[in-house]
Amino acid sequence: MNELLSPFRSKQKLLQIGLCVLVFIGMAVPFKVMVLIEGFTEVRPVNAVPVVAGLLLGPAAAWGCGIGNLIADLFGTFTKGSLLGFIGNFLAAYLPYKLWHISGSKEMPNVKSYKNIIKYILISTIAAIASAIIIACGWDFLFGMWMPNLFWIIIFNDVGFPLLIGLPVFIVLTSEESKLKITMPIRSLRNHKGQGYLSLKYALLGALVLSELALMGMISIGLRMSSSLVMGIIGGIFTIALIGFVGIRDE
Repeated sequence: MNELLSPFRSKQKLLQIGLCVLVFIGMAVPFKVMVLIEGFTEVRPVNAVPVVAGLLLGPAAAWGCGIGNLIADLFGTFTKGSLLGFIGNFLAAYLPYKLWHISGSKEMPNVKSYKNIIKYILISTIAAIASAIIIACGWDFLFGMWMPNLFWIIIFNDVGFPLLIGLPVFIVLTSEESKLKITMPIRSLRNHKGQGYLSLKYALLGALVLSELALMGMISIGLRMSSSLVMGIIGGIFTIALIGFVGIRDE
């Protein structure tokens, strides 16, 4: 929690939040006319922003993307579910940051090797599925509106655009010529918390990924969380694993 709130104690981080908000709005609003589900979502090249910004700026990017999405919704898609959009886009930026640094490695985010390119793709996919579950299943569970197409559209937007648009931008911003200062966790997890703490993080990640895959499979065969006990239980496991993974300290 301390890490999540840290951007509000630094003038530089507040400026980074503001920058992310402006970039998000600037990319989101022009595409509001390209509607995929009326009143809910559209073609969103802006979804390239959270993964890249999250890897580079950490918690500041998460707040910026969440707030930016909330403001962008005011231009035609603001509903009672906009809070779900805030949470989804917050996680779309913050999860990549947490996932990259899970091992406590001091390696800065980059895609200068095939291994790291695969890592970028996997991180984008895990974050995309989490965001899709929060938003689509949230609409079903909280408001009784089940839109499976919304789930798949969010995954398409959150995986496709980070690869097509986000990856080239990320390569430029992490090049040797770039002067951008990348946000890193305060301390190395491995050096300060021990193997048991690291194992806990991997256990939470494993539970998160497995529950994501299970929920995605259930959605693909036509189940919905509000009417399936098993899906509801797995949704609970997903929520606990997500909160635990996001909230566990890196310092």
